[in-house]
Amino acid sequence: MLKRLRIQNFTVFADASFEFEQGLNVLVGTNGTGKSHVLKLGYVTAQVAAFAEKTRQNKSKDEFDEHDFRVAVGLATSGRLSSAFLPGTQSKLVRTNKNNSGAYVQASFGLTDETLVGFHVKASEQPLNSVSPDPINRFSTVVTNPVFIPAKEILSLMPDIIGIAKNNPDVFDSTYSDLATQLTIRTPSNPTEPAKTLLASWARLMGGTIQSEDGRFYFHPTNGTRFRVGLAAEGFRKLGTLAHLLANKSLTKSTTLFWDEPESNLNPALLRELAYVLADLARQGFQIVLATHSMGLLKQFHILSRKKPFPILYFGLNAAPGQATTVTAVDNFELLPDIVALEVELQQADDLEAIFAREDQAR
Repeated sequence: MLKRLRIQNFTVFADASFEFEQGLNVLVGTNGTGKSHVLKLGYVTAQVAAFAEKTRQNKSKDEFDEHDFRVAVGLATSGRLSSAFLPGTQSKLVRTNKNNSGAYVQASFGLTDETLVGFHVKASEQPLNSVSPDPINRFSTVVTNPVFIPAKEILSLMPDIIGIAKNNPDVFDSTYSDLATQLTIRTPSNPTEPAKTLLASWARLMGGTIQSEDGRFYFHPTNGTRFRVGLAAEGFRKLGTLAHLLANKSLTKSTTLFWDEPESNLNPALLRELAYVLADLARQGFQIVLATHSMGLLKQFHILSRKKPFPILYFGLNAAPGQATTVTAVDNFELLPDIVALEVELQQADDLEAIFAREDQAR
């Protein structure tokens, strides 16, 4: 699991720290406060830690060279950072600061920080083709490759998105092509829990199932003829993506799931169902880090956590114009400062009440 993330002089962050739960972690903030950047940094550092562990395992003691290993980790970090953020030049990722000291990111994994990944990025106009690994990097526990679900669904683009990303690497950031690759993994004929229960539950909700055939996905209605999944509701496609990742074991209790705006294009019924599933996964020990603008999703998490508790932590990301983003961590979303979505909803409720009052008076 991702335990801690420290960010200095990186994009909108001057100095911010996150301590994550082995459960549900919810990032809340307005556009431009860095929610997606936090998700991508967590994702990239987990990829690097998994790469480093695999590299060590593939080398015998006689073959292993610490210098070559550090070079390989540095190249892996710069490559994954560049493909996830598509910054063009290094300076795009570095926040301007008085000392022009560049950016620094450090992440730790495991219950007691057994694995530590850190790197520096210089404020340079050069392409992001090399970063400096932190000399205190250590890799003492296995980190599983993470899963990242972007805001836009890709189930309907399978398998074309892999070819597009390969031939045009600047069209999609790597979170899309990585997810597409994970979705191509075949599902066993008898999925294990919790995928089996989840698939059955969502089949009833959707009135059918989403299945992979030769790399493409199809919707199979309970009573009807199959059709390409692109014709199904986008909300169904998003639920199908999560279910398929669980079914093919890309997503397990040892895998951190990063999800950007899971609420997009979900109707209230599907949003409520998704909240139930994420809460249940958190109770089972899955680690989920998501970013949301949805007050409905926040409310549903709050209700579910009171009915049957599960590990949940909220991170409020806030920034005044021209200022760096600050981070507030609480276990109750009502305590988050400056929740714009909540303020808009309350204002809307006040406006609607005023309209109803005027209409009553007119009668």
